[in-house]
Amino acid sequence: MSKKILIIGNGAKEYALAKKLSEKHDIFITPASDTLKEFATCIDIREDNVSGLLNFVMENDIDMTIPISLKALKTDIVELFNNNRQKIFAPDRNAAKIVFDKALAKKILYKLRIPTPKFGIFEKQNMVLDYIKNQKGPFVLKTDDSNSAAVFTSYLAAKSLVESSFIEKNKRIIIEDYVYGTPFSFYTITDGYKALPIGSSICYKHYLDGDGGQLTSGMGACSPNYKLTQEQEYFLMDSVIYPTLDYLEIEGNPYLGILGVNGILTEDGSIQILGWQSFMQDCDAPALLEVLDEDLYGLFYSCVVGSFSDEVEYIKNKDLFASSLVLTCKNKNNKENVIKGLDSLDENMVLVFYPAVSKNRYLEYEANEGAVVSITATSVTPSRAINKMYSEAEDISFESVYYRRDICKPKI
Repeated sequence: MSKKILIIGNGAKEYALAKKLSEKHDIFITPASDTLKEFATCIDIREDNVSGLLNFVMENDIDMTIPISLKALKTDIVELFNNNRQKIFAPDRNAAKIVFDKALAKKILYKLRIPTPKFGIFEKQNMVLDYIKNQKGPFVLKTDDSNSAAVFTSYLAAKSLVESSFIEKNKRIIIEDYVYGTPFSFYTITDGYKALPIGSSICYKHYLDGDGGQLTSGMGACSPNYKLTQEQEYFLMDSVIYPTLDYLEIEGNPYLGILGVNGILTEDGSIQILGWQSFMQDCDAPALLEVLDEDLYGLFYSCVVGSFSDEVEYIKNKDLFASSLVLTCKNKNNKENVIKGLDSLDENMVLVFYPAVSKNRYLEYEANEGAVVSITATSVTPSRAINKMYSEAEDISFESVYYRRDICKPKI
């Protein structure tokens, strides 16, 4: 039976989820975008206007609300909806702090003895500069802003960013050792007490081939992560996910929703955890959702109503490999930058648009600066999926198009 679902957020991950759920359900979404309007009803209510969102849900008999954007999760939307008996699938503000408060996340990782790169947290500019003067290898500079991580190899390169961060009144800066290895994500679904894995991915965050250039929100991904062994997945569940859930429950903040971790799988097989995710990332959501073989609404509903622990024993995945590639636009001043070749794509390719895409008066898609679109291919073998993905990417063109050429390919 079709349900009415409100999704809050308009990034690539929200687009991928909305598109998948729209196959069976009526989707409402905010903020609006030209591309989302093709399969969802867009509403004009701010992500942080919780009273306006609640009124809309109650007036339109929405069956479930799924806030994904951090802007929404930082409000009291979960508490307000629960108090008004409206079904909402997401962690509340206090539980979600482990995602958007990066300094708190590092402290909790350290407290729970979860392996994480060496780090320092600073609230004064001179202390940060003194610390990075003594850094011998590459290091990562983070603030609590979303996607703020940047890799540096020297004091001079980082100094200007440190100074500008304090000018912008960031309260804290985190300096973290850069760890070499394979970046990964591992995701679970939980009602706050029981957790089950729903998928994993290899993430490609660096802008350039060979993991060069600066960090981005993601240039592509593949799922499942074929480098993670079963023993390592057990480790992630037993030594990362459940200690996190137990800690939050003891603190009075049980976590309901998608709980993911970002980490590095080092060459010696050890794991370093970088932080948590409250949903799939923009770059890997399309691949993960294509591999998942479950009724998503049913899973979310069981968590919300409290039947998840008793009714769900495991999460099914298709016997497929999915690879995703993000195409970006490097030109800041493009006008009428029409995206060509979309009509010729294989009908089995999964197309996900980023908010940077708009439609002109001729209803043509246009690319703006930043991430534009991701394409996802699936197959029974990684090589077939990867070859298909790159073959289709060659047919897409717009001015200043760029994408990595080594997504999901083994390093030589």
